[in-house]
Amino acid sequence: MGLIVLLLAGLGQGRADMPPPVAHEQRLDDVGPVSIAGSASVASMTASHRGLAAGTFAEVTDLASGRTIIVLVEPDRTSPGSVTGSISPGTAAALGLTAGTAAVRIRPAVPSPAEQAAVRAGTVVNRLDAPAPLLAALRRRLPQAPPVPVAVATASTAAPSVKPTLRPIPAAPKPTPAKAAPAKPAPVAASGRWVVQVAALSDAARAAALAKSVDGVVRSAGRLYRVQAGPFATRAAAETARASIARRGFGDARIIAQD
Repeated sequence: MGLIVLLLAGLGQGRADMPPPVAHEQRLDDVGPVSIAGSASVASMTASHRGLAAGTFAEVTDLASGRTIIVLVEPDRTSPGSVTGSISPGTAAALGLTAGTAAVRIRPAVPSPAEQAAVRAGTVVNRLDAPAPLLAALRRRLPQAPPVPVAVATASTAAPSVKPTLRPIPAAPKPTPAKAAPAKPAPVAASGRWVVQVAALSDAARAAALAKSVDGVVRSAGRLYRVQAGPFATRAAAETARASIARRGFGDARIIAQD
């Protein structure tokens, strides 16, 4: 009986030491300005964000160049409402950023154990650069600056009245009939049973932006929006398309055979 009590107590202690899962962080995908803060003499690959827990890892993308690296999340010390987070001088240098603020994308990442050790040691761990169409879609999500009020000048003295001069109205030119544009043939729908599934997203706008960047389409499936390219007549053609999409930063793309 005493042995069973000791085993149950040890099991409870082991579970108490385990950190609770942070499911909400996986949905975070924030775009906005961040400040560059910290000692320039410390080459740490870190960042902070009020929506990410300290000790986890995140993917930071510079919206100007598309360069992307993995960083360690530190406790957030930024003032509410000013910026969305901060990055260390080491992170800024790895992204090619200077002092001040920069527009970036921050989202959670799950690097391998070897990559985690490299980041903690201050080594730059790169990811594929974000393609230009994706950067354009991300920049459209940046917070808009408030409009600058324009002062309206008021006249101190009334302008003297000017008598209008009547001029003859020229005759309106006769309209010439526009030539009808030649009819364009209707596009032929692509045929085939092979498609490349790039991703399945819960946000319709993000799915549309991703489909545009890979020349694909969006197909709704319940609460998910599947981004697919194709169809292709042969699996070889689908493999070629998948390789091209993977080079753009979507290595999880896979080939699906339609019925």
